[in-house]
Amino acid sequence: MEARRTSPRVGARRRVAGALALSLVLAAGPAGAAEKVKLSTFQANLCCFTVYVAQHLKLFEKHGVEVEIVYGTGIQAANIMISGSAEVGAFAIEHGVAVSSKGQDLKLLVVNQQLPPLSLIVRNEVPTPNADKPYPQMVRDLKGLKIGISSAGASTDTVLQYLLREAGLDPKKDVNIVPVGDPGTMLAALKNGVIDGAMAVEPAQTAALHGMKIAKMVVDVEGGGAPLFKEYAYNGMFVRAAFLKDRPQVARGIVAAVVEAEQAINDPGRIDEIMQVGATYMKGLDPALLRAYLDRYRSIFQPVATPAAMENVNKLLLAGNLIAQGVPYDRIVATDFMPRSFSLPKTH
Repeated sequence: MEARRTSPRVGARRRVAGALALSLVLAAGPAGAAEKVKLSTFQANLCCFTVYVAQHLKLFEKHGVEVEIVYGTGIQAANIMISGSAEVGAFAIEHGVAVSSKGQDLKLLVVNQQLPPLSLIVRNEVPTPNADKPYPQMVRDLKGLKIGISSAGASTDTVLQYLLREAGLDPKKDVNIVPVGDPGTMLAALKNGVIDGAMAVEPAQTAALHGMKIAKMVVDVEGGGAPLFKEYAYNGMFVRAAFLKDRPQVARGIVAAVVEAEQAINDPGRIDEIMQVGATYMKGLDPALLRAYLDRYRSIFQPVATPAAMENVNKLLLAGNLIAQGVPYDRIVATDFMPRSFSLPKTH
């Protein structure tokens, strides 16, 4: 019968399918009208660049999902989704693990970014006598300084306090931790000397170090400069468990869109497309700095949360007494949806 013939589109999908898990993800194409969802995330923040790419290149739409982005700052992005004001949330995985440990039924679908887009930096004039010593000795140079974070309880705060404890410093006594807001206000506070340094979230780090050249690196967290962050799961897409039961195809569509977005980010041959995304969603960021950032860090945009990576998220939270006990992998990760592998584009 005519209706039973395989369409060229389906045939093409079958030909390009790679690993089994990834092929299942990428096969989640739309079957009808797009399903609408609200997605909470951050604005003009490279930790959510995957979301911007998927939206700008219409990858959500391609896979049957119409996404309305709702922006928040700090832990707001997580709270918007957890409160039910959005069905999907793209935020720090540590927040998802923390609320899951308290009984919330969150499920991690896919990873937007494996390593935190954070680095510990200080103004150029700040003395750093331990700069060339092994980790974590260089962190001891922060004693007595004012260090900026985005907001209390945000990843900038959690990671900063972890690094301070690793270096034997007391976050409450040895350093003055100052909430300064989003990347734009963080950069302004650093430039104007309101703070001595920052747990800088991108693009503040790249702008401060390579654009304005007003700061220097202490710990390149984004580059795996601290052992815990060499294998990690930083930012991802969360839904509630009920969402997976009620709207599984929408969940698969979201995962498929993220995987394709990360393949695009990792493909140097598509840099012009990706730069257009930056121009739209990262207004004010020098295009040359965005290109330099992508050249250095594009490989952290990968979708897979490994058990080891999730265990390291637990370790971070346990170290800060933010959870009483670790959350098992299969409790927080939607294992039927999470990709098991990721193939970089051939032009990488």
